[in-house]
Amino acid sequence: MKRLITFTFILFSLSAFAKQFERKIHTIENEVRPNLNSRWIHLSSSAEESLVKLVALLAKSTTGKQIIANAAKKARSQGQELSDVLLVGNSSLTDTTLVRRFVPTNPNEVSYESKSVVYLNKNLSVIDGLLDLAHEMTHFNERQPFNPYRVNFTLQEFIASTVEGRGGEVEAYLSECQVLKELYPDQIRQRSNCSNVMDDHGHLSKELGVAHFYRIGGHMQQMRKDLGRYRIPSSEFPKLSEDTPIFISSAYGVPYPIAAVKEYVSIMGKACENDRKRLSLLEMRQSRSPASVTDKQNWVQMTQFFKTRCEDYVALN
Repeated sequence: MKRLITFTFILFSLSAFAKQFERKIHTIENEVRPNLNSRWIHLSSSAEESLVKLVALLAKSTTGKQIIANAAKKARSQGQELSDVLLVGNSSLTDTTLVRRFVPTNPNEVSYESKSVVYLNKNLSVIDGLLDLAHEMTHFNERQPFNPYRVNFTLQEFIASTVEGRGGEVEAYLSECQVLKELYPDQIRQRSNCSNVMDDHGHLSKELGVAHFYRIGGHMQQMRKDLGRYRIPSSEFPKLSEDTPIFISSAYGVPYPIAAVKEYVSIMGKACENDRKRLSLLEMRQSRSPASVTDKQNWVQMTQFFKTRCEDYVALN
């Protein structure tokens, strides 16, 4: 299964492997069907060209072609090319980087910018790489960037968004199943769980997908404990089931609702630690020069906000 969408806090530069990426996709036509069980990285003589060929293979499906078009459009909205946001990695994931910019004269005035990039596991077979690509590009295209520095970034919303929200795990899985159905329908029942999210008429069903992704088996007691710790009643997640889970997060090795809790706590821990460092720097500045009434009010407001938001995630000294 695919990793959860990861979140980093340091902006990094993305290396482009070909400015003619999209053009190359359309020139790869009428090629012999590749060995689906061979590694996709061996589709060509270089990793970059192999990725181009895999994207071209994805484009042979109607759904895949639309996914690629949407990804190219989003890349352009970030001031990038498609080649800038599709990279080869050691695991498949969609990585979103959030950058905060502060106005020195007004600590409360903050701007945010986010950019995403997709990594594709270089060790996968052609068919698994193809499906991972469809899955991660759906996250890239559809998932709304989250902001842990805002007061309305809650665990309840994060779990629901991760599992069943726009561009979440269910929708990403349905995307890869639709691609598989269009390109290699004979593979549906042989090698995937896609049949589990199909209704009696053979149509992919988000409702079935949501039900299956909320199956957490023996983790139910832990889930209730985690929700209670953050003052969320279990009744807020009526779809949670003790049925045996079939969808497991590779990032955490547990069902996705449990993994979402772990991911959220990790994200909040990093965000709150960043805020703690920022407050420490502001406190040092104030100690070196007299603070205005407005500065003092801002300081009190920021400190109170930090304590309210971060008391569950970092030690408050």
